[in-house]
Amino acid sequence: MDLATSPRGSIASQVASVSTDPTTLASTDTDGLPRIRFQTTKLLAEQIGQQTYQALDDILYVEDVSPEDFTLIQEFRESSGRKYRFKRYYPEHQLLIITIPTKYHESLHSFIYDEIRGQIRDMGLRFHWATTSAATFYREHGRTGSGEGDSSGHPIQPGRDSSRRWPTIVIEAGYSQSLPQLREDMLWWFRESNHQVKVVLLVKMYRGPLRKITIEHWREEPMTFPGARTRQRAQQLEPTCAQAIHIIKTSVTVNDFLPSSYGVTRGALELRFSDLFLRGPVQGEGNIVIGVDVLQWFGATVAHMSETAA
Repeated sequence: MDLATSPRGSIASQVASVSTDPTTLASTDTDGLPRIRFQTTKLLAEQIGQQTYQALDDILYVEDVSPEDFTLIQEFRESSGRKYRFKRYYPEHQLLIITIPTKYHESLHSFIYDEIRGQIRDMGLRFHWATTSAATFYREHGRTGSGEGDSSGHPIQPGRDSSRRWPTIVIEAGYSQSLPQLREDMLWWFRESNHQVKVVLLVKMYRGPLRKITIEHWREEPMTFPGARTRQRAQQLEPTCAQAIHIIKTSVTVNDFLPSSYGVTRGALELRFSDLFLRGPVQGEGNIVIGVDVLQWFGATVAHMSETAA
């Protein structure tokens, strides 16, 4: 059953089943994700460089990274001008998860974000939106630990101090990570931002001849409790999968590069204007809608890479 059409309780149970311990997510042999123990920044850079060149995986789990080690790794990345991202750092587990920015990984999130930003521009809001890309965001309430998304952004008001600690939308992409692992990323953004992040898009590409892509659109909704007051309901939010869209090649014999070769289930991807801009739309403004035809182009320009990356 599709998450977007399943009962609300089923959605909650699937999200609740995601482990909150990142070491559990990465430890199973079936994942096959590369794991190393941190020794020196030089050796780590060599491992990242090897993965980038081979383009086999877009994720790397680094264990035994103390807060002091993490500071050294951050300083090395800055001084060397490297482009890899620190997807998540969990000091309590001494675990650093690094995103390897292969061309396959980057195309997965940049295509969708560029379309969103283009529609924002077309509404005349070019100077009312800030792209934060893969900026580093730190946990709220003075806790250590940090995260970097793939693409992100938030509204601004020209002429005013519109700085925000967190984006309103984050896109997380992956082909090495499983969908449950990407959902853990989604939970992290909602939880650690203290609900300042309003939308998380997960873009998962599956390896193999069918070249399937899944896009999950997550936002938070007030939990409902029988007999509870409205104010009590508003204080508790639960992640809700508003849409689960699948883009899949209809036949292994059809030309990979034709948009018409890809089918799209569940229709267009639609993002609420109020979620992105934290206000209602006025004349000339409205929801962001990425139509089926655009998603087919997405499949044609990105999904055919999966076999090469496999």
